[in-house]
Amino acid sequence: MKLRYQRALLLILVLAVFVWLARYFMPFPANFEDSFIMYRYAQNGADGFPYEWNRAAGTVQGMTGVAWVTLVTLVMRITRLDVISANSYGCLVFSILTLLAIYATAVRHFSARNGWLAVCPLVAIVSSPFFIRAASNGLETSITVFFVALSIYLLGFLRTTGTHPIWAGIFSGLTVLVRPDLPIFPASLFFFGLALADATMKERVKGCITLAVSAFLAALGALFIAYVLTGTALPLAASLKFAMTDLLLGRLPGNQYRFILGFQLAFLSHLLPLVILALISTALLERANSKPYLPVYLACAVYFAYLFTVLPIVDVAYRFQLPVLIGLSFAMVHFFDFIVKSPMQRKHGTALILAITALLAVGNVSHLFADRKESEFLLVDHTPYEKIGRELRDIPGVSIASSEAGKLAFYSQKKFFDTVGLNDLFVARNKKRDNYPELLSNYLRSDFGIPDIYVRPFHAEIDSYAFLEIVPDFDRLYECNKGSNAERLNLVVCVYRFGPHVHDVFASIQRTGLGIEFP
Repeated sequence: MKLRYQRALLLILVLAVFVWLARYFMPFPANFEDSFIMYRYAQNGADGFPYEWNRAAGTVQGMTGVAWVTLVTLVMRITRLDVISANSYGCLVFSILTLLAIYATAVRHFSARNGWLAVCPLVAIVSSPFFIRAASNGLETSITVFFVALSIYLLGFLRTTGTHPIWAGIFSGLTVLVRPDLPIFPASLFFFGLALADATMKERVKGCITLAVSAFLAALGALFIAYVLTGTALPLAASLKFAMTDLLLGRLPGNQYRFILGFQLAFLSHLLPLVILALISTALLERANSKPYLPVYLACAVYFAYLFTVLPIVDVAYRFQLPVLIGLSFAMVHFFDFIVKSPMQRKHGTALILAITALLAVGNVSHLFADRKESEFLLVDHTPYEKIGRELRDIPGVSIASSEAGKLAFYSQKKFFDTVGLNDLFVARNKKRDNYPELLSNYLRSDFGIPDIYVRPFHAEIDSYAFLEIVPDFDRLYECNKGSNAERLNLVVCVYRFGPHVHDVFASIQRTGLGIEFP
């Protein structure tokens, strides 16, 4: 059988396994609470209110990816698909495109030597539970990793001469629209590619400077586009980020520290085999043969350093670390190059790389089952909010406040006050002020309106500003379930005593069957 047919059949097999894992092994769609924030924006856009959290209330950049919301909105309008299907299948398509880009890059790096081993880098990705979950969670993760893989593919065409650095910079800068922090990866990738190129020092310096300037200008242009579309250049979520110095100096809230060892070490253990392969290959292979891979590794290092110096600990999750996994998957290619150059017989080298690939896949099996269980839990962990939202949807003019802005906001489709500030410009701008409780009270009375119902977890892991209870006269305004009832349900539900919908709201709460009891 000809080589290209072997490659094609193996590629189809790997893609089929991936689709099965994403579509049938893992929950599909893999919705969790944050997914429904994106769904609400996309649904509003499809209904004629693009980039609006509350319809006819002005635009806001509560989503983390303007490009993804725009794309899903267009798909919904053209195909008439429902918002969950459009998001989920869109994620699946971009995940497949990511795998194809990785495969194409592997073939290009291997040249004619690789045989059918070009699929080996895909195994490290396809067997990753983090990548599989991202394939159907409705967020911008899939399109993000696609642009990471695409940038690595384009690296092979980059030259220091002509307009190459300009176009590379424009490409990097425009990825701001995909996710605000994404340009860090392609920009650093192309920068190191130019810096290590086989050219004169003058050409390399000129290329790097041209890249940096064009990337900066393109990013400014992209931010301006985001500002025109949404009213803010950056997502409101950017205001929640804090520096790693808060951790080092002990300024984080106590409940944040428990996230450090769990999520971070779990992902690091997943990356460790690839890191070891990259280090071995780089150390033992001649620099000329390792040069194509060095920009990828260095870009991964820059992006990884960014994650641990800018983002909060709880946010450095698989969604943000996947670009590093995509880059390190090429360590499989690099290690095979090392095997080819070593004195080892080719058949023994092939057996070794296949054994390592199999070990990576088998080692991920336990992670797959554990992540499947977690995904199934995430599907139902906010079910009470969904039930309340569905009941409130039938009450005209009702307004809601909550720190949980996913299922409750999406299924109610009502005017919604996000107390955390991910989707409310007032909260994002004023939450750190000393007189925020008074400002919030004035804002609710004079602008938003006092919410008819307020819902939050009983054990809420949120900052103090995100509790509506900070409003000075909250106890007079609201009647809440309290004590053992709220603790048992992990749900605090408060109804505005003087609202025009008070009786309808109480009746809708009873219809949920959640057992919410008021004094």
